[in-house]
Amino acid sequence: MSITRISKKAFAIVAECPNEKKPYGITVDPISDKEFKFVWAFKISREGASREGFDKKKVHGSIQYDANYNGCPYCGAKAFYICGKCGSVVCYHDEKEVTCPVCGYHAGVQESDEFDLSGGGY
Repeated sequence: MSITRISKKAFAIVAECPNEKKPYGITVDPISDKEFKFVWAFKISREGASREGFDKKKVHGSIQYDANYNGCPYCGAKAFYICGKCGSVVCYHDEKEVTCPVCGYHAGVQESDEFDLSGGGY
């Protein structure tokens, strides 16, 4: 597998695997001001994510997947949803209704072309 080069503007966000109840990081590389690319997912502890500031940057736009994007390091999911209450990025497995593993919010899923993401330094 080839390695995708990332720009100096790349940052990471924290996502949650509901199957394993564990966080993981996603490397995000801006394509433009409103377009972002998920490049790589990796295991990280909650403490490590906070220490690295992966929850500091706020962005709004559309998401694409890099050809090498590996998905969740626990369950393999590449699809995600964003919790309507706490804003967490969570693995998605085609459910019609989901429960956020971070805050417990339960709701139906709505498809969207644009997202609000939080992330930070890399």
